[in-house]
Amino acid sequence: MRTALYDGIQLPAVFRECVDYIESYGMKCEGIYRVSGMKSKVDELKAAYDREECPCLEEYDPHTVASLLKQYLRELPDNLMCKELAPRFEEACGRPSEAEKLLEFQRLLGEVPAGSRILLAWLITHMDHVIARETDTKMNIQNISIVLNPTVQIGNRVLYVFFTHVRELFGDVVLKPVVRPLRWSNMATMPTLPETQESIKEEIRRQHILYLFIILMCCLFSVPLNLQECETKIAQEIASLSKEDVSKEEMSENEEEVINLLLAQENEILTEQEELISLEQVLRRQIATEKEEIERLRAEINKNTHLNQAIHEEQEAILELRVQLRLLQTHKLQQELTSTPTSEQAPPSQPSPEERSRADEPIKRAAVVAMEPTAAAAAAPANGKPGKDAMKPSPSKDKREANL
Repeated sequence: MRTALYDGIQLPAVFRECVDYIESYGMKCEGIYRVSGMKSKVDELKAAYDREECPCLEEYDPHTVASLLKQYLRELPDNLMCKELAPRFEEACGRPSEAEKLLEFQRLLGEVPAGSRILLAWLITHMDHVIARETDTKMNIQNISIVLNPTVQIGNRVLYVFFTHVRELFGDVVLKPVVRPLRWSNMATMPTLPETQESIKEEIRRQHILYLFIILMCCLFSVPLNLQECETKIAQEIASLSKEDVSKEEMSENEEEVINLLLAQENEILTEQEELISLEQVLRRQIATEKEEIERLRAEINKNTHLNQAIHEEQEAILELRVQLRLLQTHKLQQELTSTPTSEQAPPSQPSPEERSRADEPIKRAAVVAMEPTAAAAAAPANGKPGKDAMKPSPSKDKREANL
């Protein structure tokens, strides 16, 4: 909001400076706001504004500046017309007559917050200037609506009403360029100084405001300044130019002497102002460097935190594996202790069938031999005649029987 310090128009610096630049250099650029600028250049400008610097937009092409403005509008935290009023604007587009539609739009615009209302008024008025130069920009209402619809979240019907009734809705808006305080580092680069009394008063007022802003910044960062001397000089300038009782005749008599005196004193003030601005830029660079260092340290802290967490998880896994290994060893030892008594008390093994058959063969042979004499004795009485051999003892048989 630093541009508001110069003329009291409450607009963000990035928005107003981009609008001023495109009003001056982009009205003959074909496809302005439709053609995107180089992303690296847009990011460079955005970073400069984030550091609260004052980049020179003349060093960039109009498409880059227009892309920066669209990105700023796209990243606004709230809708320009508020979320509560946006549906009501859409409903107003359905009114049967243009007069009713216009009256409802005027009433709804009165409910929009002041900051959003002036930003919306400047935006619509600026886009109306682009549409008026359609022969050069090739951008009509439809093209501008296509660009703005996703950027500011405003419907095409609402935008059409805005663009067709700019004078009735935003007629009192004048896109006044930003007039910055004069500054230079040496006499070779000295800008054109104001000539009239009013312009000199206005310039001194801007210098005074800038001076107070620099004092505030230095107080915030504890930078010593010779405040009394600076305030005395500025007070003298303001007092010398604020006397309303000075007549035109007296001014004409001492005009040359007064102007020379004022220019000399103003030159001294501007020189001191340039030094303060240089000091401010140095402080801003230091702040940016310290912020980068803080971010780097935060990244390292987060990295170390992740490493510590990973180490802790690995230690827990190792402990869990040790517990499982101990349980396995205990289980194995219990199995060994259980299997040892079982093997000691095992019953004697039973002989196999083959072994039993081999052991029974001698018994079977003896039974067969023992049955042969009995069969012979039974056969003799059956014939009526005793056999010859039956009465004769056989030494071999007696021997076998004895063995048996």
